Amino acid sequence: MPRTGLRKLAAVGGAVCAALLIAAPPAFAAPEAVSINMRDVTVAVGHTGVVVGANLISAEPGVLDDVVVTYDFSALAGLVEVVAPACTLTTPTILACARDQVRLGSAPLTGEFDVVVRAVDGAGVGDGPLQLGVQAAGLPLVSGSSWVRVGTGVDLVAGPSTEIGRRPGQSFTLPLTVEVAGATAVERPSVYFTQTHAFRATRKFTNCLYVEDRLRNCWFEGTFTPGATYSAVWPFLLGADTAAPGTRRTEATWLTAAEAADYESFLAGHGYSGGEPGTEGELSLTGEVGLRPMADQADTEPSNNRSTLTVTVTGYHDADLVAVGAAVRGAVGETRAVTVGVRNDGPAAAERPDGDVAVVDVTIPPGTTATAAAPECAPLFDPDALGVAGAAAYRCRPGPFVPAGFTVQFAFELRVDRSAPTEGSVRLVGADDSDTTNDRATITVNRAAAPAPGRLPITGAPAGSLAALGVLMIVAGVLMTRVRAA
Repeated sequence: MPRTGLRKLAAVGGAVCAALLIAAPPAFAAPEAVSINMRDVTVAVGHTGVVVGANLISAEPGVLDDVVVTYDFSALAGLVEVVAPACTLTTPTILACARDQVRLGSAPLTGEFDVVVRAVDGAGVGDGPLQLGVQAAGLPLVSGSSWVRVGTGVDLVAGPSTEIGRRPGQSFTLPLTVEVAGATAVERPSVYFTQTHAFRATRKFTNCLYVEDRLRNCWFEGTFTPGATYSAVWPFLLGADTAAPGTRRTEATWLTAAEAADYESFLAGHGYSGGEPGTEGELSLTGEVGLRPMADQADTEPSNNRSTLTVTVTGYHDADLVAVGAAVRGAVGETRAVTVGVRNDGPAAAERPDGDVAVVDVTIPPGTTATAAAPECAPLFDPDALGVAGAAAYRCRPGPFVPAGFTVQFAFELRVDRSAPTEGSVRLVGADDSDTTNDRATITVNRAAAPAPGRLPITGAPAGSLAALGVLMIVAGVLMTRVRAA
């Protein structure tokens, strides 16, 4: 099975004005607080392994020099090994991965220290801790851990994908099938759904979790017989706020009980509660289900675990994204809070599952200095420097989903360096809406009157909080890819 790499969100390129070309870049400092973690992982006996990696998290943007991340699998000796072509074994059970420099932003650094965790030849089932460590110039040793399990190999095979057409507000059903291939039964499988905002559950089952009326995952008790095929049907409604025309997809991925536990541990570690169970009866998989308890299991052929529902959304129903500016006054030397953003005037929700609904370019008014920047914003010339102050222009990312009526906000602090009135701008790039006349707004300092269009409403949400679920599910989608990789 081919190795699946980590999906990376690439920064959108943009033109840089001449002033930016000669401006001194903001200086980085080593962050004071860094932590390291890695999700729990289950690997199958006889499988080629799972791609996983340590995540570095910083309380503030910064740079680490002479970085070494270690994976100590001493407690798993004879059961598991950790390998990576760009890393070195310093002892038979400690793998060290070195980088000259890494840059940390407001989001966890993932994918930089990927390794393969696999069961050693002849290993049986078992589990234990994998100890993590990171050291760098000026940074003392920081430790963390992950729990690794070796389970029996099984093979869940998803059924065919489904394609339908619907208008916003119309109902439909999603049929799914799963086959237990091979000679080993599977106990308590789960199925997880991604990018389900447009798909509203019209019945909520007790063995499924929901975030409001969005289906997240379901689990099925019992032992499922090898060679048998099981099926179930989920009822949905295409949300009335779905943009049209367009296409919406959800991917259903089947996991073993141990793999699902790893996934839940990852989400809980990032502060995600998981949703609430339904109250309208249990959803069953049709077929003969036993009650025999099994040991931990992992899928040996995860590339066939997924099926996709594709809905072609017909009609015309659009979102209107509006740039939101600001107006402040202040004397020379004073600092003022400035909040800009993007507002969705509806009527449809703005949704772009593969990236941001738009990017928001913020030009700082000449004669002022950005002494603080939103953690979702980076200098135009340095897209990895999220949250770094001192740049003349920024590119901000609102996330993949903005409901109708909501404003995503980006908070800056500006120091007034000159008393003369001055003006900056907020500009939407790549917004997929029909009205482009409101895709630009101004940031005014010491003007006589505030600009009328594009002002922030009383209500709204910072980009980090409003987009948290969307961003998390992107990360979770990355995890779903990585948990499958060999």
